[in-house]
Formats: sequence, C-alpha cells, structure tokens
Amino acid sequence: MRVTESWRQNKTWAKYLGKEGVVVASTLMEVAATDQLAFLPYSYLVVNLGKEKISVMGAAGEAFNCGDKVKLVLRKIKKEAQAEVITYGLKAIHV
Repeated sequence: MRVTESWRQNKTWAKYLGKEGVVVASTLMEVAATDQLAFLPYSYLVVNLGKEKISVMGAAGEAFNCGDKVKLVLRKIKKEAQAEVITYGLKAIHV
C-alpha cells in the first residue's frame, strides 16, 4: 500500500476504531503477498457492526469463527522495507 492510499483510508479509521461487532464470515489465509508473510496464518473477516458490515484482517495468530465477538484496533498490516513508512490499518481482535 502506498503512502497516499494509506492516507486516504485512515480518514475512516476513527469511525471504526474501538467498535465491537460479530464475525459473520472468516477465511483463513495461508498464502499472502510477500509484505504480509510475517502475519501468516491470519484470518480475513467480514464483521457485522450493527448498521453495516466491513471486511478486515484478523490479528495474526488468532483463529476466528462465525459468531465470535471482536473489536477493531489499529495494527501493522504489512511488513515494510526499512526505508518505507510503517503501514497501519484496522484489524480485528477477540473481545
């Protein structure tokens, strides 16, 4: 993710940060782009926040199932090169 893409996306983070919801779909990712290999395996989730559903990564090393209660937090979403800007994004953790 380029810095400009991250900057655009972070404008919506405040709306979701700290929100709790329920997992409605979960896929275990065992293959990823090279900048996300450090997080394998991780879950990619659809989370119902009540009035809307969003898709986010699950925290690395945590297994998620439909019906799990989760909270949205800010975490690193890729392993960047030493000269790159640290890339953060929303992830889900168990409540």
